[in-house]
Amino acid sequence: MNIVLLGPPGAGKGTQANLIQEQHHLTLISTGEILREEIKKETPLGLQVKKIIESGQFPSDDIILELFEDALKKMKDTGVILDGVPRTLNQAQKVDEIFKELDIDLDIVIQLAVEDKELIKRLSSRMICKACSASYTPEVPPRKEGVCDKCSGQEFIRRPDDEPEAIKMRLHIYNEQTKPLIQYYSKTNRLKVVDGMKPVKEVQAQIELLLSDLQVLTRKSGCLYSAQDI
Repeated sequence: MNIVLLGPPGAGKGTQANLIQEQHHLTLISTGEILREEIKKETPLGLQVKKIIESGQFPSDDIILELFEDALKKMKDTGVILDGVPRTLNQAQKVDEIFKELDIDLDIVIQLAVEDKELIKRLSSRMICKACSASYTPEVPPRKEGVCDKCSGQEFIRRPDDEPEAIKMRLHIYNEQTKPLIQYYSKTNRLKVVDGMKPVKEVQAQIELLLSDLQVLTRKSGCLYSAQDI
């Protein structure tokens, strides 16, 4: 089972991706996490991308697609969740080409629909662990107050691209680019929309219902597969 999570910054894609990963034992490909790791290591790519992200822009398609293809080649036999790619129509078309070249299917695209006003509220209140970049919000705080769930770090900061002006720029770019992307996936009946305004557990329940239906189809058709079957 190969899944794309589609949604604007702050829609909860990272949170839902982790929940799907835990439930279905899929491999997460998060281009955002890959880029943040490059930035943390201060690689040439990381330094280049840091300037782009801090201005509220998105890295170029070429950068994103190269990172994605390298990751997918390593993980294609496990079933994957894509978070952060595709963001543009060009990326979506290229992602389909890469899947076809590797002889695997992109089974479902799940769009998390959230209003801009709510996104700005979420992003402006989001903090990340300085050590490992794990993300937390008032709705999804660390299990132990002041201590990161992943690395036990105790210092939290705001991401540069979560500053108010950068948020507005990111949302403007996303809303401008996402319309043709939604139309593209709708034409192939892969797009499913869930209400991302709901609490985390309710959004998760909507997604699990979609994935359960997909697994039923998988077993009936024999042409797709789920992580539970391999």
